[in-house]
Amino acid sequence: MKKEELRQKYRTIRKDILNKDYKDNIIYNKVINNTYVLKSDIVLIYVSNKEEVDTINIINYLLKTKKVAVPKIEENIMNFYFINSINDLKQGYFNILEPTTTKQVMSYNNTVCITPGICFSHSKYRIGYGKGFYDKFFDKFNVYKIGLCYKDCYIDTEFNNKYDIKVDEVITD
Repeated sequence: MKKEELRQKYRTIRKDILNKDYKDNIIYNKVINNTYVLKSDIVLIYVSNKEEVDTINIINYLLKTKKVAVPKIEENIMNFYFINSINDLKQGYFNILEPTTTKQVMSYNNTVCITPGICFSHSKYRIGYGKGFYDKFFDKFNVYKIGLCYKDCYIDTEFNNKYDIKVDEVITD
């Protein structure tokens, strides 16, 4: 299967996930107790839409003990900005919530990136929305990469190309 076919197939599967709140809670607990997250100084994390693994609860929890930054697309580049609360977000690129703050992350030492994906392969490659923002970011910055997805979207199929960068670990329900 080609990437676009996999993207469409797993977006549909993800949209129809049963017991989403229950599965989100399992993933939440795995993330907040993850060794790399616990040891990190900075957590980069996407702001989920209704179909993705919920990150709002994760963000709210991490804000108590970590520096948290979320992505913003600027001139076709993904940058991360620190936030102090969920209230620091407004709708931006593709109607995704983005930071309104201006303190950009400039150093990525001891940083974990919680990474979205429509699906992930068992070899830890991801299919996102096809714009390549995360792959370009990972090509420039060395951070520990954790992918989040539902078990139904964690697949055996191989689909990576030379531009794809795998995550270091995948957390599922």
